[in-house]
Amino acid sequence: MTTSWRRMWLGLTLLFLRMEIPQAAAAAAAGSVDVMRGNLPDTTRDGDNYKSPQKPFPPPPSSLPMEAATTATPNRTMTTTTDINNVKSRWWKGRHRRRTSTTTVAFLKRRSHRTKTHNRSRTTFLKRALSSSVSNEWQDQWKRGLEKQRDAFMDRVSIVSSWLDIQQGKKTSDDEAATDPDAITKQSNLEVMPPRSIHIVTTAALPWYTGTAINPLLRAAYLYQTMVERYEAYEKQQQALGSPNSTTAMNTSNVSVTLVVPWLELAADQEQLYHTSFASPAVQEEYIRKWLVEQANLPEWVAQGLGILFYPARYHSTLKSIFAMGDLIQTVILQHNTTELDVCILEEPEHCNWYRAPGDSWLQRFHYVVGIIHTNYKEYAASSHYTGLFTAPALAMICSAMVRAYCHKVIKLSDTLQVFSPGKEVTNNVHGVREEFWQQGLELARQQSTNAHNNNELDLLQEPRVYFLGKLLWAKGLDIMLDMQEYYKKCVGSYFEIDIYGSGPDSEAIQRSFSKSAYRLSADKGGFVSSSLPSLSILAASSTTLQSISTLGNSLQIEAKRHWSNIKNSLPVDMPKTMQILPSMMAITQRGKPIPARFLGRVDHAQLPHNYTVFVNPSISEVLCTATAEALAMGKFAIIPYHPSNYWFFQFPNCLPYRNKLEFVANLRWALNQKPKPLTAEQAHQFSWQAATERLFSAASMTHREAKAAMDLSSTMEGERIAWFHNEVLGKGPRGDLIRKLFGAGPVSAQVQYQQQNQVDSEREGEAEDEGLGEGFARSWFATAIRTTWNDMAKAFGPS
Repeated sequence: MTTSWRRMWLGLTLLFLRMEIPQAAAAAAAGSVDVMRGNLPDTTRDGDNYKSPQKPFPPPPSSLPMEAATTATPNRTMTTTTDINNVKSRWWKGRHRRRTSTTTVAFLKRRSHRTKTHNRSRTTFLKRALSSSVSNEWQDQWKRGLEKQRDAFMDRVSIVSSWLDIQQGKKTSDDEAATDPDAITKQSNLEVMPPRSIHIVTTAALPWYTGTAINPLLRAAYLYQTMVERYEAYEKQQQALGSPNSTTAMNTSNVSVTLVVPWLELAADQEQLYHTSFASPAVQEEYIRKWLVEQANLPEWVAQGLGILFYPARYHSTLKSIFAMGDLIQTVILQHNTTELDVCILEEPEHCNWYRAPGDSWLQRFHYVVGIIHTNYKEYAASSHYTGLFTAPALAMICSAMVRAYCHKVIKLSDTLQVFSPGKEVTNNVHGVREEFWQQGLELARQQSTNAHNNNELDLLQEPRVYFLGKLLWAKGLDIMLDMQEYYKKCVGSYFEIDIYGSGPDSEAIQRSFSKSAYRLSADKGGFVSSSLPSLSILAASSTTLQSISTLGNSLQIEAKRHWSNIKNSLPVDMPKTMQILPSMMAITQRGKPIPARFLGRVDHAQLPHNYTVFVNPSISEVLCTATAEALAMGKFAIIPYHPSNYWFFQFPNCLPYRNKLEFVANLRWALNQKPKPLTAEQAHQFSWQAATERLFSAASMTHREAKAAMDLSSTMEGERIAWFHNEVLGKGPRGDLIRKLFGAGPVSAQVQYQQQNQVDSEREGEAEDEGLGEGFARSWFATAIRTTWNDMAKAFGPS
């Protein structure tokens, strides 16, 4: 130990000997007047038993010595006050001499030997003073006083910690604790009367007709309609009862539902994704509201009353996804001029937070956050490429971390999804279909009941047809469709006719696979189909060559399957489909006749002719297929695999699930020779967005018992640590931009640089303004705090 460190240690030791526990400081932090006055009941220790004294334990005398932390003999003893004062006096005198001896470097060198000798003698004296013997009675008394002092300090720390927990809202109040444990908490009860403010954040917007654009839009619109109608009914009931709290005019401004959607800043992104461009967010907002009225058949007041907020975003062409640029939460805060928000529904919470910019957590700004999982990213990663063997587990872990860190409650549309957070998640279908779909089903049921004598003639004129509707991707089950066609031909003798509606990146390859001249690599397990191999088209000119290669491929397939099964069984993780079907890819087959399939492009499902009565969807990569729900709502047969993603559809009589190829053929033959059962009013209601909103209320709610159990889970602290690590370590500074770039963020990796550039632009705009405080100051934390305080005062005291 050097001389300077030894001096510092001696000084701290002596100061610690005279130190008393600052009761007033702990009381001020806890906000307790009783603690400051010293009237707080304390706890003393008597052996292993605790008891509360009648009077608070007085602080120990200032002369009470502390235990020496020196390298003295094992039998340490106490010193007297006189010895300590003598030691302090000599130490302070030496300190004064050391100060005067720091004039020059040469002078220090001349006195270095003298100073070292003096320090050694002072240290020896201190050790001897601290090792002087005292009576055992004084030692026991000192230990008891020290234990009481420590207990008092820990009690005050506990009071401060409890007060901070209450201030941060992490502990329920006394009135909530006294309520029924099975009652729903106020924050999670979306059915509670206004004022309520709900934000629905999604990662896509119209005119991109995808599930994450349409479903959140309809959810927000019907949620706003339901809340306003309930509020108006409640006000009318209060007026009829003569309640003094009722008002003559309906104040629907107390109901606030805002859809938060991305705004693609780059015109190139809009052209690539929308095939058009918008001059401003206001133009795109007008397009969305018009679609709600014309396509979704919603009232005009719903389309105009729904709030729509845009946040800056970029399109990632490689991932085919939209990601926010900048702090998305700050965008919401600036709109409402408040730092405390009510409820947030995150559509695809994992997607919203993968490459988020550094900033506050969703749980810090919103009182209650619900996440709705739409996409099975783990399945897509596992089936898209052979690297899915390593990508899928990593992506599953990242998705689970994002859900744990930023959601209070998680809603999974089906059990085909992974487990994200056992204490938070629930499975429920909170999606619906547009009204025109189930209205068609009810109209068809009325026609069948009123015109029963014309049904036979109608069947002769309109032969039932089979169709598929969806994105033209191999992952959507079209490879399985080819295998079903081959097996159907083996059983029946011919292919079944099918019309395929949709578009996608694999459209050309899929069309060639259904044609006569296609030579494909067959997959017995239905994982992959390829028809775009130039080498096979060259080999097609020689039937002899093709036959020899086919024979060789079949022989190699048998041997490869045997070795591949051994490798697959030895792996500790589940293998992606693209790896599982490698041996079966060696079998080369040639189709004698083309499959009678017509590719008719993308079309609205509701515009299809009524003679399409059989919908076939062999996909097992979906979470909950919207096209299947629309087909069943229109009163059609739906032939789908027996898979967790389809469990919700099994309650309807026109759903025909299959477990193998034989059941598929049997269901298809039966559906082509039967009429679908009429859709009832109860079944139609299950498909409506009104029923989906009711299921959302139920799934998003949390009882006091569940809230307490969630707070007791170790995953709560784990989620907070994940959020801190994601924001502080992986998100901030140039390091955060670099990490995002390494993880494939691409055009959305420079989040910090984007925020800094926006701040500079705002400051320039503020300086250019002749009047006012400028936009830069308006966005600052100081101005936000002023607005928040003013709004809170206005709410508390009302209008003057």
